[in-house]
Amino acid sequence: MIDPFLQQTTVPLLERVAAFGQQRHAVLAGNIANIDTPDYQPQDLPVQDFERALKQAVEARRQQGNPQPILPSSLGASPAGGSRSHLAWQQPLPGVQGTPPSGTAQRRTEDFFPASLSKAEPVRRNLTFHDGASRSIEQESMEMVKNASMQSFAIEVMRNQLNILESVISERVV
Repeated sequence: MIDPFLQQTTVPLLERVAAFGQQRHAVLAGNIANIDTPDYQPQDLPVQDFERALKQAVEARRQQGNPQPILPSSLGASPAGGSRSHLAWQQPLPGVQGTPPSGTAQRRTEDFFPASLSKAEPVRRNLTFHDGASRSIEQESMEMVKNASMQSFAIEVMRNQLNILESVISERVV
């Protein structure tokens, strides 16, 4: 009964951000756990692809009449390492081509987030060792902190939205 109402909010998108943050945290923790393992190649999830999918989902919802607040401009570092001040959202993800034509069914949030966004891939960081691996405890720790911050932000905004919903349902004044 309440699920269709929640689909009209940012909660589904915030859930995706939080879930992506959880998956990325596990990958980054694995990188730190294997920092001294010879020949280990650090891995990361495709952050830029996730950001692009999130942008497309927000734009589609906005065009479908569900205006969303603007999300922060960065979810973390690029998969190649290093920080970014803007997001590269110009290229659509394969299989995600905007919104359906008017008069057709609305796309679900899940349609914008293919399974490939959950697949960790090897990444090259700035520092390379004699065995060809590129690993840095400082870089991995920084990525974990940025990832945790974004996940905490998404959870806090989701919590605030659900508190507002609870207030409306119980007819309390906020």
